[in-house]
Amino acid sequence: MVGMNYWSCMNLAADEDAGGNYTRFIEEMDQMASRGVNHLRIMAASEGAPTIQPFRMYPALMSAPEVWDEKIFVGLDRCVEEARKRGMRLTMTLNNMWHWSGGFAQYVSWLSNDEQIPYPPSWDPTLNPPWGDYTTNGTWGFDGYANKFLDMPKAQELWNKHILKLIFRDNTVSKRKYYDDATILAWELANEPQSAMNLIKWATDTSRFIKSNAPHQLVTTGSEGKFGESDFKKLHNIPDIDFACAHLWVQNWGAYSMLDATSANLNSAIEYARKFIGDISRWSTDINKPVVLEEFGFPRDNWLNKGDGKYLYASTATTRNKDAYFDSVLSLITTYWAEGKGFAGFQPWAYGGIFRPEPRFRNKFNEAWAGDPPHEAPGWYDLYDTDYTMEVIEKYVVLVKTLIGYGVGNK
Repeated sequence: MVGMNYWSCMNLAADEDAGGNYTRFIEEMDQMASRGVNHLRIMAASEGAPTIQPFRMYPALMSAPEVWDEKIFVGLDRCVEEARKRGMRLTMTLNNMWHWSGGFAQYVSWLSNDEQIPYPPSWDPTLNPPWGDYTTNGTWGFDGYANKFLDMPKAQELWNKHILKLIFRDNTVSKRKYYDDATILAWELANEPQSAMNLIKWATDTSRFIKSNAPHQLVTTGSEGKFGESDFKKLHNIPDIDFACAHLWVQNWGAYSMLDATSANLNSAIEYARKFIGDISRWSTDINKPVVLEEFGFPRDNWLNKGDGKYLYASTATTRNKDAYFDSVLSLITTYWAEGKGFAGFQPWAYGGIFRPEPRFRNKFNEAWAGDPPHEAPGWYDLYDTDYTMEVIEKYVVLVKTLIGYGVGNK
């Protein structure tokens, strides 16, 4: 699996009056295919509210409980079919721990009289004109609020209706039902569910529910793998979970500073990543399940953007450190794959394609469709079409294909 995160696919592929940009969508799909990308991880769920909420992808696929936006659904249909045309497979993410798609927190709000969600600090494009900035009035109590979702039977019932809506949908483009379309390799429970008391029961029940309705497609968790060996093994050893996954975020987890140009800073991030990947390889091998590093990202050389009036995440910064980091991560994953040590693929975060933050363009729904989701700074982790980092990724695509030709990776 040589993949890419392209979470905004269904919105980009929608008609223009629904906030889409079909021309850009097709161009970026062609770009990724030309690089050898054979898998995309996309959102197959987003939730709205009675009033427009900040930090969200809009329009939502489900604007209110059991109310779906057919125009966004058609966008999702197009994603599936255009992926098929290019020989790509898909992981369809069914929910989100975080608020940028609505996710767990929106289900809790819906079933709590539409109460206000306690958002964490998030990117607000109206702050610090003209670029935007992070809010300072957020709360760090968001995780606890969102995790109420796991303990709300009515929320699970409502969510299961959405899952069934997807599985049994007739694709308006291909005329295939989703459950019968081999383009959909896997259903993912949620993006980054966090460690919680009822997580294992929730994952067990939901994976069984999906498998009972889509028995020929795979299921994975969306978990980061950051909570240690015991949690990783318990979650991914669930019978109806077919393969494990992990996410790796060296800056978010305090192992890298994007404003520190020293080699020691980069080396620290690489060593952290190597240890994390080694642990994930060993744990997945122990439970005899393949694993995909389905999210990892790295900022540009953003110390070059420091200065009055400059945008800290501007695309003009080089990618020297990013290229070195990606090369190290992909080399290690490819080695583990070739040696039969757990890894079956990788998916960087995230494809921004032809997007650049400098024009500050937003559509009528106030969406930029950067590679970074709406609650984060546009350009932070974007992979642009002309970045040398894409050459690094393509190098490993070629290597993997070459090794497969020699029979490597069949363990």
